[in-house]
Amino acid sequence: MSYNKNDNKILLVSLIAVSLAATILGPYKAHPAFAATVDVSIPKGASTNPTNGFDPKEINVKVGDTVKWANNDNALHTVTSGKDGSDPNKGKDFDSGLTPPNALTTIGKTFQHTFTTAGTFPYFCQVHPGMAGTVIVK
Repeated sequence: MSYNKNDNKILLVSLIAVSLAATILGPYKAHPAFAATVDVSIPKGASTNPTNGFDPKEINVKVGDTVKWANNDNALHTVTSGKDGSDPNKGKDFDSGLTPPNALTTIGKTFQHTFTTAGTFPYFCQVHPGMAGTVIVK
């Protein structure tokens, strides 16, 4: 393979172009036109049968997608990030809370969260800790 002095110039110009593009465009974000909303139900009877409290329990979404939880039960529920109430990061990623406006206080109330980073996000209900689910974002 032969070396050409112009190779350095091409490499330098390429690096500058990539750096400039990254500065102007910023971090990659999914275009809203390609984002999806994924529905999760809190089914009727979830408060008395918490092991079936989220349907589906595990979902896979893409960065930029939104997950919308709908309360179809007669009881108050929350959607709180974390493994359980003792998790030191409880509610740091998302939390519908226990009071309005976001709390899932009645049938038909919804809470949604848009995932902007990849990762695995466990969540649970603060009122019914046996209710747990996972959102996997790729």
